[in-house]
Amino acid sequence: MNKFILGVDKVLSIFGKALVGILAVGIIISVILRYVFSIAFVSSEELLTMVFVATTFFGAALGLRENEHIAVNNFTAMMSDKMKKICSLLVQVIIIVVSFFMIYYSIRMIQKVGKVPSVATGIPRGYYYGMMPVSFVITIFYALVNIAKLYLPIADPIKGYKDDFELEMVTIEGDA
Repeated sequence: MNKFILGVDKVLSIFGKALVGILAVGIIISVILRYVFSIAFVSSEELLTMVFVATTFFGAALGLRENEHIAVNNFTAMMSDKMKKICSLLVQVIIIVVSFFMIYYSIRMIQKVGKVPSVATGIPRGYYYGMMPVSFVITIFYALVNIAKLYLPIADPIKGYKDDFELEMVTIEGDA
């Protein structure tokens, strides 16, 4: 089970990094084209906006797994371990319930306006809006993982940024 959860973590992390890379390169190219060559592509602006929205939705799901959301823990810090566990369980259940509502209403929205083409690219909006129910399914999965972690030995997530950018200090024998 831990292998599967860590695999999902890795796939979502790589997907998020790819989206951020696409967003950064796309914005740099867009700015250069606009200000140096006076060329603007409305379709690329629309696609970059959707990539930005995707980073938000999928990043929020991964943030739940990595416990990186904003939390006010003044009250829970004073509680007993049993009460902390109950509060954590309650929070995860609320996240699951809200996510189910978001899945339901996002699917209804896609059914109503999903076939309408976007203005710039002509891509049906349902493809853009499809990221909402998918990201909330992942959010429910991670909330269930957090609940299971209260009772089972679930591996902690491997957070990717520190190891990616940290330089190792290497000493050569005899230099010290």
